[in-house]
Amino acid sequence: MKPKFTRPLILIGTLTAIVTTVACSSKPKPTVVTKVRPASFVVRPEAPKSVAFTSETAPTKAVEKSVPPVKGPQSKFNVYKSHDYGVSFQYPWQYTRVGAKAVADDYSLQPQSDGLNGQITLVRIDIPKGFYPGTDFDSGYFTLSINPDLKKDECEATLKTAKDSKPQMVNINGVEYRWVESNSGGHGESAKVRDYVGFATDTCYELETGVKTKNDGLAREIEADQVLKRLDPILISVKVDSAYQPNKEQPQDSKVASLEAGK
Repeated sequence: MKPKFTRPLILIGTLTAIVTTVACSSKPKPTVVTKVRPASFVVRPEAPKSVAFTSETAPTKAVEKSVPPVKGPQSKFNVYKSHDYGVSFQYPWQYTRVGAKAVADDYSLQPQSDGLNGQITLVRIDIPKGFYPGTDFDSGYFTLSINPDLKKDECEATLKTAKDSKPQMVNINGVEYRWVESNSGGHGESAKVRDYVGFATDTCYELETGVKTKNDGLAREIEADQVLKRLDPILISVKVDSAYQPNKEQPQDSKVASLEAGK
């Protein structure tokens, strides 16, 4: 016959095993390092933005935008413009500009006279003497004058020509000019002058380019034609405003006084 305490011992053993199993399962699991990441933690690079080389995103355009624009060189020419007398031209910025009043006050700066009282010199442009150091260069100049009191035939008659010579013709920005060249000199001085006259907007326009020299026998002689070539760009830039209407009733003194406003 089996002892009576056998079943309780078996029950106690079973409970002890269960408690031991539960206690073991409640302990934290050790960290397991695995070389394979779960599918939900796979890291993929972010899809890049579009870098298609279109006309808007081309690399060259991006570089152009990142570089500040470079300013170009300043203009090599200054502009003279007379709003009162409807004429303008360009001249190199190194040259000297002499206003109407200064020309009127200094006879040596005045162009050859057309022999009539209505002639008004608006401006004179001079080549600096420093352009020709050590030479007999005295002056190289351009003058612009007008005479609003003349008719076309009277304007053309102001051009003085030598015997057996005929005026030449040149078109400067739509205006026909008659012109002649003259030479003079003596006692170590010489002058080569070209006079131009053109009629437009009921006004006589008178242009003059000239070269004057003074030689003491030691200075190197310049070539006058080469100096005149420096003045040609000024000459061919002269423009007459076709909308200009001369004020023939304005007093002569008032005309001269108002010329300084023609910048």
